[in-house]
This record gives sequence, structure tokens and C-alpha cells, in this order.
Amino acid sequence: MILVCYDLDVVWTEPNDRLFNNYNSGEQDASIAATTMMYEAEELGVHTIWVRGFDSRSVKEVFELPSNIIPVMMLGLGYPNEKSKPNGWHFKRNAISEFVKYI
Repeated sequence: MILVCYDLDVVWTEPNDRLFNNYNSGEQDASIAATTMMYEAEELGVHTIWVRGFDSRSVKEVFELPSNIIPVMMLGLGYPNEKSKPNGWHFKRNAISEFVKYI
């Protein structure tokens, strides 16, 4: 398991952003880095899955992270079990119109 975080002390910020008060690129940058790690792991034959559904405060406490380190996601890593098969819903795709709204 890899815990992907960003550092509030060094992240790029835009304090004058008109839409987001004190915008920082930490979550976006960490997500890009995690995606790159996932692609590399798959190239090496290691399967990955990202996990975002966790309580950030609990994660900070368990891993004893300082206040400036913000957890974004976890990457589970592992080799495939040759006997297991993915669930059918893994291959289900919704039409883009179901989750994209053009404005």
C-alpha cells in the first residue's frame, strides 16, 4: 500500500484565485503522480487500485503525519491471483452523457 500525500509547505498556491479561496494544486498534483505510479506498476505486472474513501483525520493519526502533510489517496498494490476473475461490473461502462454536463 502506498499512501499518496502532498505537503502544504511546498505546494503551489494561488491566493488570488477568483473561484477558490487560497487554491493549492496539492490534490491535483498528487493525483497526477499517483496515476503515473499506477501506470508504472501495471507495466511491471503489479496490479493497482486507488482508494479515496477514507477518513483523512484517522489516516493522519494512524500514520502520525505532521499537520502540513495532507493524505489524498492510497494505492493498493498486488500481483493478480490467477484463479480469481474480475466482477462483471468492472467492465460496465456508462454513457458519457450520464456523468458529464456541458455548460
